[in-house]
Amino acid sequence: MKSERPAATQGTAKPVRADAQRNAERVLAAARRAVASAGLDVSYHEIAREAGVGVGTVYRRYPERDQLMAAVLSDILAELIDTARRALDCDDTWEGFSLLFTDLALRTTQNAGLSGSLDQYGGPAVAEQRHELLGLARRVIERAQDQGRLRRDLAWQDVLRLTGAPATQGCVLGLEPGLTRGHRSVLAVLLDGLQTGPHRRRAETLRSG
Repeated sequence: MKSERPAATQGTAKPVRADAQRNAERVLAAARRAVASAGLDVSYHEIAREAGVGVGTVYRRYPERDQLMAAVLSDILAELIDTARRALDCDDTWEGFSLLFTDLALRTTQNAGLSGSLDQYGGPAVAEQRHELLGLARRVIERAQDQGRLRRDLAWQDVLRLTGAPATQGCVLGLEPGLTRGHRSVLAVLLDGLQTGPHRRRAETLRSG
């Protein structure tokens, strides 16, 4: 007959696994914040400090830097995929399009180098997520175009490229970006311009955000 494990062993196994999971979540969340503020070259020490853990914890979870960057990219893409699915569930096709366009634009703005890093750090899993997101985004865009809510003179790829416009603001004639609500103001103007004439309305909620 098999002997059972001691009660003490049973009682301590689960907390260890729970702590490890919490640490993993903290490291990933900290890595996302650090990458957003400092870029993809952020050090493991900075990530560990942000997460409130030892640097060894970061290395144990992600021994290779590419693994950490792939995890960050995968986490962001998973959230964007969820947004795209919710956009397709919207009865109002313009509302769905605005939801996805806004989320894409803001995340690109918040995560410098996001798009360019997909090929560098992605790997097969991230490539599959990107492919899924592009397919969903195309459906969101073309659905809005088919119902006359979104301009039809732009290909779906061109519409997606416009989500990067708010992130490209630089200093112009000595004026620093962001002095007039920056990214959201540019985003509001873009959405106004993409909407078809009969349905065009000012995106005041974005301007006041």
